[in-house]
Amino acid sequence: MECVNLRERFGRRYRIAYEESYHVQYGPHARVEDPWLQIIPCQRGHIYPWGSSTLAASTNGRGPTARKLAALPFATVHQDGDDGVTVLFPMERFPEVAELMHPKRRRQMTEEQRQAAAKRLAVVGTKFRFRPGVQSDSEGQTSVAAAETV
Repeated sequence: MECVNLRERFGRRYRIAYEESYHVQYGPHARVEDPWLQIIPCQRGHIYPWGSSTLAASTNGRGPTARKLAALPFATVHQDGDDGVTVLFPMERFPEVAELMHPKRRRQMTEEQRQAAAKRLAVVGTKFRFRPGVQSDSEGQTSVAAAETV
């Protein structure tokens, strides 16, 4: 069964992370693209894929956000626990859910900001750049002990 790829759909505007089980399943340094394990971290919980056109939102606790999510006419409560609520909703309604959950956004710069940063880094960066390597005339290094025995 296919699911929504959050990185392709929302990755330009919002931060996309992987849930905790991703590194257990694929290893600590994995770079596998698994849309089922992608999440959008939010201030009040997280949003994740539920199917090809359905998303789920889980809150961090019980409170006004959980009540508002559960009261949305297009949302279906999937889990209602002591630690929060999980609701299912159609992907087209993402903006309305995002307004309640406050997803973490990616940093975005205008073209002018990009150019200004590049200019600043060009000036400051010369001080910290690696110098070009220099070949030595010797054949290699010799140890002090080897030099004394000769």
